[in-house]
Amino acid sequence: MASTNDAYKNFVGTVVEIINRYKAVVEFQDLGPKQRALLKVEKLTCRPNINKDGSNDHPITDFVSIGTTVRCLCHKVNNAGDQKYSWYVADVLSVGITLTDSSMVTGLCPPMLNRIGYVSHLDKRMGIISYKDKDNDVPQDILFIASKFYDGGKRAKTKQPLDKVLSVNDKVNFDAVPTDPEENDHNCSWFAPLVWKRSKPHTDYDSPIQDTDPNLGQIKTVIRNPKSQFIRGKGQIMHILSEEYGIALGAVNLKQTHWQSILFHRSCASVFKHSLSNTDLYQVFKEGDKIRFVAAVAPKGFSAQWVASHISIDVVGEAKQLVENVL
Repeated sequence: MASTNDAYKNFVGTVVEIINRYKAVVEFQDLGPKQRALLKVEKLTCRPNINKDGSNDHPITDFVSIGTTVRCLCHKVNNAGDQKYSWYVADVLSVGITLTDSSMVTGLCPPMLNRIGYVSHLDKRMGIISYKDKDNDVPQDILFIASKFYDGGKRAKTKQPLDKVLSVNDKVNFDAVPTDPEENDHNCSWFAPLVWKRSKPHTDYDSPIQDTDPNLGQIKTVIRNPKSQFIRGKGQIMHILSEEYGIALGAVNLKQTHWQSILFHRSCASVFKHSLSNTDLYQVFKEGDKIRFVAAVAPKGFSAQWVASHISIDVVGEAKQLVENVL
């Protein structure tokens, strides 16, 4: 979908020519005839881990080849003359594979709707459900809170401890959305917005969530919906757009040769379990910071392909141990 700004447009195109080691031409269809845009390799070096060998000298063929699909933000070239292109790629939003293609994309989360699990832990008004998929022997932990539990269509009473209505090993039904296990105290990889015994209460997950920020309202509607397609992965910060919003790139295949754009709001960001809901993102993130993310397919009309439900700095190895010792 192209933007309404005549100087900048968002296009999906195909690489049709490799000009030299550092440049390529992307062709796309505008309202009229096909258009061409110049793509320079520096617009692609935001790929996670691309500089792990210490070198910044990468040919453009490390990223794209003839026929590669590229989603990018382009601006018009003034006085193009006899050049092979009339546009210039300002930002690359994604490269390669089709969004949510399960045969190509890694990290896609299975839907968690109407699943059955067993209560494994209860602590006042918080509980954990253990669930094992028939295709996966690894048990998964689902976090839930008392206000999300219903018995026979009735919600648990306010301030009532869960052990008054549930016991360990009780069988329960649940819907769930993925979460970052490193950002909660119980290392749970899912959160259940609805848990029930006997009859399931009516829940309209598609009902729009209202917010003073309409964009944030749309994001919340998607990321809180267990019917949404989610993905987990790692990537890095691309741009901080404002004190509240940023854009990240997520690697979506094992070889990290393809990545896609992720819009995130500070209410979905955290660092070492500390929420950034009221923090200026400029004070925390910078371009190139390595991150972990959980994201859902973006609502229609958004320029990014995904919207984050969780995003956090990814610290590993000796650096992670050092941080944990300090904290």
